[in-house]
This record gives sequence, C-alpha cells and structure tokens, in this order.
Amino acid sequence: MIVTDAVKRLTGCTQEEAELFAEMAASDIMRETNRSFVPDTLLTAQIEIAVIRYNRRGMEGEVSRSEGSITSSFDSLPDYIVKLVRSKRLAGVGGYAFENKQP
Repeated sequence: MIVTDAVKRLTGCTQEEAELFAEMAASDIMRETNRSFVPDTLLTAQIEIAVIRYNRRGMEGEVSRSEGSITSSFDSLPDYIVKLVRSKRLAGVGGYAFENKQP
C-alpha cells in the first residue's frame, strides 16, 4: 500500500480514489512491460502515473485547450516515465513473456 499512501498524500484524494488510480497506473505499467506484477523498480513510476491520472480527471481525450489568450496542450506521459517503464519491458517469445515470479 506504499503507492496508495503516496498518491493520497500527494493529491489529497480519498483512500478509494487513491486505490483506483494506483490500480489504473499498475495496469498501464503491466500492459506496457508484459508483466503480471509491477516490479519494485517501477513503484515511483506507478506513483507518478497515478498522480498524473488524478490531475487529468475531466480532461480525458483532450489534446489541447484554448481559453482566451491561454493555450494548454497535454502530453500522454512525460518522456522520462515512458523510457523508464519501457526499459523494464519483457520480450515476448512465441506469444509468451518469461518473467521471474514476484519475490
């Protein structure tokens, strides 16, 4: 529950919201890395992705926004997070990714 507690502290959200965003971030990481769990080396990335998802509530699907003379554009994820997550990706062989079981 390290991730949930960190998300809760950083965003001020409720316990249920923190758990939801932590689970969504874990799902993103597992899908991108071909793993069945989030490795300890990616826990900070999971926290950052959860906080980004929390902060972007209500702006899903937007690429940019203009209000008067103020223009905002949104990236999917910062490059440093994408590079970190992709560096832990498992290669698939014959449709199967071989991973060590979680300790």
